[in-house]
Amino acid sequence: MAKTIIHDEAGNAKFGHEDHLQVAQNRSFTSLIFELLSEKVPSDSELKVFELILNLSIDHGPDTPSAVEVIREAKEGEDISEAVAEGIEEINDTHGGAQEKLMEELYKVDSEQVTANSLVTEYLKEGKRLPGYGHRIYKDTDPRAQLILQTLKENGFSDEFIKIASSLESELEAQKGAKLPLNIDGAIAVALCTFGWDSKLGKAVFIIARTPGLCGQYLNAIDKK
Repeated sequence: MAKTIIHDEAGNAKFGHEDHLQVAQNRSFTSLIFELLSEKVPSDSELKVFELILNLSIDHGPDTPSAVEVIREAKEGEDISEAVAEGIEEINDTHGGAQEKLMEELYKVDSEQVTANSLVTEYLKEGKRLPGYGHRIYKDTDPRAQLILQTLKENGFSDEFIKIASSLESELEAQKGAKLPLNIDGAIAVALCTFGWDSKLGKAVFIIARTPGLCGQYLNAIDKK
């Protein structure tokens, strides 16, 4: 359950049990997003990692599936709310939303329900792509993913899920015979698991981060009409 705005009997807006007007003056937007989703105030270290995630995910050019849809809608004369909504609908398990499924798998390995070896074997046997690995541009290393992992380490977080993600990457290369690096979706999954978040929050984080970028893509598109 998320922490959203409610109103008391006098009609005052409350963010949880706090006055929203006060909270709005004392917390950053990133902090409020973290708290809305997780229902807890972030530590300085959590806030630093989470802000990095949002910053890295804000946009990735006009060729991503969500941006392509927004630009198409803009050129057809749709307004920004309709166009961005269409773009957000393109965020799914293969574009921007792989965090959710990978978080489920990371938690399974961490709780010893499965091993990295058996998990990769199962995916390859069924002809499925392991979420959070491989990228159309970054064939060897996704620098955004590495920066997230590095920031987790530098801020004193446990490397428990980093090790699991690394073991899955190694298993993929060994069993598939091809390099499929952990991508930004995968690194976000690692970070959110490190925070102890529920897997269903994975897509929400990416949607929140990417929406400003989609707005920017829309504005660029109508300027070029």
